[in-house]
Amino acid sequence: MMDVNAIAMRISDVFDPGTARLLLLFLALWALPVEATDKLGIFYPSVKSPKEVQKAFGDDPALKHLKVLAFGTFEDFQTAVTTEDITFALVPSAYIRYFDDFEAAWQLTLDGKATFQEVVVSLDPTWNEAKLGQGIVGVINTVGRDKTRKMVNDLLGGRSFKRLKQVSKIADLYPLLALGNAQYAIFSPHNLDLVKAEFASKPIQVLRTAEVLHPLIAVRKSRKGREGNHFLKLSSRTLETLGVDGVKNFSK
Repeated sequence: MMDVNAIAMRISDVFDPGTARLLLLFLALWALPVEATDKLGIFYPSVKSPKEVQKAFGDDPALKHLKVLAFGTFEDFQTAVTTEDITFALVPSAYIRYFDDFEAAWQLTLDGKATFQEVVVSLDPTWNEAKLGQGIVGVINTVGRDKTRKMVNDLLGGRSFKRLKQVSKIADLYPLLALGNAQYAIFSPHNLDLVKAEFASKPIQVLRTAEVLHPLIAVRKSRKGREGNHFLKLSSRTLETLGVDGVKNFSK
């Protein structure tokens, strides 16, 4: 690799001051690091903090040419979609169903499977499946407050419930149950395993939801055709941050 300092000294020795200044300016511009032109925006509710997720994906060699941005809430991600030039988005599969900006291109998997079932839990055994219609269901806002009821209806297979209590972060979901502000809450199995270890009261599984896809990596429709096969090279260690372990091309 060229020694930029040595080249600069040589220019100063050989050329007159005016020419040397001009050449040194060109040298400085040439030596600037190339900034990543594409951005990956990550929004997937997790016990891991956005900072941890951003570091894990940002440090993965497969994404060395991308700028990685991770977001902790739906609102923050939506703001970034409109203000940041995000080319790729790693999001819950439901997000792709309700928003048209991105098109799914890669599917995250766990043990080779593209789908999983979320878990509805309670802390009180008297709040069982039969009483679901009388209870408040706690859920993470992943698709916007106006679309969440439709999403939950689909997850519960049309089962009725009294109303929803939406929170922005996983950390706020379990306390809804502990404080009695909701009788039920919906978790992914991965997040439930991590959260329940922090509380003395243990969750009781009420039911499992309909099958849902693991997170998707999507490309902004206006940027379709951008190279993205590097996502297939993501390490399992990176993916484990979000409770998955593989990536494959998305197929409907």
